[in-house]
Amino acid sequence: MFFACVVCKATHCLLRLFGFGATALPGVLALKICPDILEYAAENVSIIAVTGTNGKTTSCRMIERALQNAGHYAAANRSGANLMGGIAATLIMNMRLTGGAKCGYAVLECDEAACRRVLGRIKPRVLVVTNLFRDQLDRYGSIEHPRDCIAQGLMQTPDTIAVINADCTMAASIAGMIPNRIVWFGSDCGKSSGVGSGESDKCPKCGGSLRYSSISYANLGHFSCGCGFSRAKPDYCISSLLPDGGMVLKTPRGSVVCDPALAGLYNAYNAAGSIAAAVNADCDIESAVSAVNDFDCGFGRMESFPLGGAGAKMILIKNAAAADQTLEQVRVFDGDKSVVLVINDRTADGTDISWLDDADFGKLARSKGLKNVYVSGDRADAAAKRLERENIVCKSCKNYDKLIKELEREEAFIFILPTYTAMMELRRQLTDALGGKKFWQ
Repeated sequence: MFFACVVCKATHCLLRLFGFGATALPGVLALKICPDILEYAAENVSIIAVTGTNGKTTSCRMIERALQNAGHYAAANRSGANLMGGIAATLIMNMRLTGGAKCGYAVLECDEAACRRVLGRIKPRVLVVTNLFRDQLDRYGSIEHPRDCIAQGLMQTPDTIAVINADCTMAASIAGMIPNRIVWFGSDCGKSSGVGSGESDKCPKCGGSLRYSSISYANLGHFSCGCGFSRAKPDYCISSLLPDGGMVLKTPRGSVVCDPALAGLYNAYNAAGSIAAAVNADCDIESAVSAVNDFDCGFGRMESFPLGGAGAKMILIKNAAAADQTLEQVRVFDGDKSVVLVINDRTADGTDISWLDDADFGKLARSKGLKNVYVSGDRADAAAKRLERENIVCKSCKNYDKLIKELEREEAFIFILPTYTAMMELRRQLTDALGGKKFWQ
């Protein structure tokens, strides 16, 4: 074990010396040398893990800040390296060679499919399940597969508190498969009555059609089925959304007013789940609320850049549910705006980009003040064809250098909407040109 730790730390230092992220490889090497090192590295560390389709990185940042506000130091895989190698590297770097942990807490983002191999080994105190949408079906095969992986992982660590989105049908169905204590979060602010973003309205237990009394977005809402499966009453519930972007959250300790640092209903859900997790991991409610109101957003998650005449914001999109919520933020933005859609279809993005058909890009066509739309990335042509169906004229710039030069001349505020690998590539060139933190910072 000692040798594995030395190799991990040395590899990490060497890679950082040459400007690489060192996010996963040090952990992969350590696991090859000592397959049980993950268990050792997790000993005596109070771990809060976060999994789900959307919102993992943002939720982790909120929880990490809440712990800091409460006086607890926490290790974190801030780079988003959420497979076993990245998680191992984070925990090993938190170990002292002489024994013991540097930080008594860790906040770890965990890939949904990796949960079945990771959770039983790190035994988190709390696991947050943000949501489960259609995503990377080329990798998972079905939306049930990541659900089953999370449930299998939780069954190996029955003392873990599962903080689950009560409004998400697939996530909620985990509760009937595990022995763990459940803490629910959700929203009473749904308005729509129809399932959107290409999501399913089928019951994950019996396959019948679900009935909805209200829907927040996609298929999140107040649901029930004739088989008895229905939405649980949330312990942490968004009771109202305020005109200024804030929200009122009902908690077991009374109602609190929050003003999440990031806008949008999907970030209100992230805030509710993060507060629930933090309170169940030694944080007082005041520290948790303060954290969601003022935290450093993750790279590419509403990250700002001093680009063009009015600035730019980069927002990761990777499936229809995320895209629709982001496009709504673009639509309601008050002022002139230009949009950049950067689409790749590599393994880390998901090779199936049919979600472009399910996303409501008509919101761009209905958006006031829209000046220019650009497409870029490996699948710029596919993105352009999708926009053409909404009668949106776009400019194609596959070369990032050319794209950045075009954007530097923009006077309108710029929204950059990339898939994962596109975000990593374009963000690196933007930070090289404009300055900014490395993605792992």
